[in-house]
Amino acid sequence: MNTPPRRSLRQTLPSLHGLMLFEASARHLNFSKAAEELAITQSAVSHAVKLLEEALGHPLFLRENRALVLTSQGQRLFASVSQGLGSIAETVGDISAAERKDTLVVSCSTIMATEWLLPRLPGLRDSQPDLKVEVRCFDRDPDLMAHGIDVQLRLGDGVWPDYDAIRLWQEEIFVVASPTYLAAHPLAGPSDLLQHRLILYVDPLRFRIGWAEWLRALGGELPGRLKVTMQVNDSLVAMQAAEAGEGLALGWRITSDRALARGVLVQALPETLRTHRYFHLLTPKSTRQRRAVRQFCDWLIAEAALCSRGR
Repeated sequence: MNTPPRRSLRQTLPSLHGLMLFEASARHLNFSKAAEELAITQSAVSHAVKLLEEALGHPLFLRENRALVLTSQGQRLFASVSQGLGSIAETVGDISAAERKDTLVVSCSTIMATEWLLPRLPGLRDSQPDLKVEVRCFDRDPDLMAHGIDVQLRLGDGVWPDYDAIRLWQEEIFVVASPTYLAAHPLAGPSDLLQHRLILYVDPLRFRIGWAEWLRALGGELPGRLKVTMQVNDSLVAMQAAEAGEGLALGWRITSDRALARGVLVQALPETLRTHRYFHLLTPKSTRQRRAVRQFCDWLIAEAALCSRGR
């Protein structure tokens, strides 16, 4: 008995173009919005859907008072087409991204990059020698999707609806200075700040705690006005100015630890402000993470835990 030849997908399926127009129409429940998304006319969308309905022999939409409602057959087709096209889109994305599948884009502040991330990257290369890391430092908190960023280290309250956020460290702020500066200008307590040169870090685009906020949060009030002799817009510059003996600066735990360990800076007062904010690891919520991203995040979380235990 001869087996009839198997029909090809082209013979079995209706027009792929029609299915794509149907998917957009069913998603929006509006031919005009589907047409706008696809950059074609509304009549072209409506006509393609009508041809699809004729080919299937079933209505896919009920047209009621200028509103579209999916029929039961339309709901079944929409579920299948959405899943199928979504799977195709993911596969195409994986193929087109093949050249960058082992490239990871990481974003953080300049001081976080230089004082925490970069010194630890050799350990990452030992475990993932083929991984290419691109580090981007911005003067503001960027949109991760718009800038093609896979992972970001960001300070904040953890409320970012578009991102998955994992807490790493609590924000801790204290006074730092070079040993030579403190030897020449002793500092016994917060009240002595009035007699010292102060370096103020002011970020024009992100809130960062300054001298006044630091003192107020710790319950300190001084009878006079603080003497800010240098103002900078980058935390790394503030740290380097303190290392050079220009005065006292506010240092952040994690980004100050390496300088403290090297002895180029010391904690000048025991008072430490712990805020309600944390440093977080952020990844875009709406994307499927690549294997390289998952591995990097696991590595970074482990390194953050080691850093916390090592204090």
